[in-house]
Amino acid sequence: MHAMSKIFMILILVVLLILSSSPFLFAKNNTSNLKPGVTVEPDPTSPTGYYATFIYEDETATATNVEIYSDCFYHFKIKDGFLIPYKPEDYQAGMFPGGGSGDTKYYINMKKLDNNLWKAKIPLSSGAFVYNFRITNPDGSTTERLDDPNNPTLTNTATGISSLSSMVYIPYNSDLMGSGPWLDRSVEIPRKDNKIGTVETVSYKGAAGQTRGLAIYLPYGYNPDRKKPYKVLYLSHGMSGDKHGNELRWMNEGAVANITDNLIADGVIEPFIVVSMNNQDFDWEYEKIEEDQFDYIIPYINDNYNVYSTPEGRAYAGLSMGGITTNRMYFYHADEFSYFGIWSYASEGEEIENIDNYKELNSPSIMLGAGIWDFGLSPVANLASELTKKGINHSILVVPGAHDWETWQLLYAAFIENHLWK
Repeated sequence: MHAMSKIFMILILVVLLILSSSPFLFAKNNTSNLKPGVTVEPDPTSPTGYYATFIYEDETATATNVEIYSDCFYHFKIKDGFLIPYKPEDYQAGMFPGGGSGDTKYYINMKKLDNNLWKAKIPLSSGAFVYNFRITNPDGSTTERLDDPNNPTLTNTATGISSLSSMVYIPYNSDLMGSGPWLDRSVEIPRKDNKIGTVETVSYKGAAGQTRGLAIYLPYGYNPDRKKPYKVLYLSHGMSGDKHGNELRWMNEGAVANITDNLIADGVIEPFIVVSMNNQDFDWEYEKIEEDQFDYIIPYINDNYNVYSTPEGRAYAGLSMGGITTNRMYFYHADEFSYFGIWSYASEGEEIENIDNYKELNSPSIMLGAGIWDFGLSPVANLASELTKKGINHSILVVPGAHDWETWQLLYAAFIENHLWK
């Protein structure tokens, strides 16, 4: 063979080898190993040590664009406050995720592949993250807040109503994420063994004769015939973009089952039951919420589960509007629960001014909490100040987060580990 021909053939072989070894080139045609849904894998090229790969399958084959988004993909530095958001790819050790408003939603255009698949690869820090998709249709309209059809959100099987977001869980890498309080959020990740509880979804007849939904976490090994009944925590969500399905928010976006499973399995806390309800159906008419709680929810739980029927085995907690709900439960029904968690908002105005009129406020154990960038921090801090003036024992915890699920996951974990049933 002529020398020039040999050189030419060698060059062709070299080029082919380079192309075949690249993970980025020809990606559009190489979809056989891609599974719709989300996959989390360690990767030394990631600033966090992990990448979450999201694959969306457009079954209609009509989308002109697909975006993945979350209001908790941005990360923040404590010293910078909430003014400087960092994109996931700009993550640095010691940053914390945060969001909770339209301004902090982070959208990523996904890359279109073959077979109607769309892909995005995102580095994320430790813990549980909400995410959704936004689809652009051929007419230019958009379909908002789609959960992942291959990693669906939680659904109440008794009512057919679903929560809002899909979830992805990222392990902790101390070398790249740093060490310090709140950085290791492994407690939010699902267990890989069989020591996991169950979340039951049910319907019941509530106030005004409505059919309503509950979500009930039962711990691993729950025994309906156990001689000693289980203690129960009632947990209220906040104001949601959708008034339906709110009984599912804590169980899904709040990672309640994962957190509780892990702390029980590690021997840190005793097994107990968690009940979450939908208070937004009452448009935050607190008298109706209280009627529903005492006349319908508690009797339903007492009749159907092996729980304490007395206040020493009951607790109530909530976030945002649920924080106000919890605050009212504390002010007006302190004798019905032994523990309260008031988070990311609290009562204001006349209800605080009339604090001297409420009875037995020193009897229950109180934990207040909010995020450092949380717009609900101020009323929580004000409540703490009033309780201090009155000599009422309480604790307050401020965590690195905003008015979002990243904050409430931390507060829930701290509440059940360090405060509840103590």
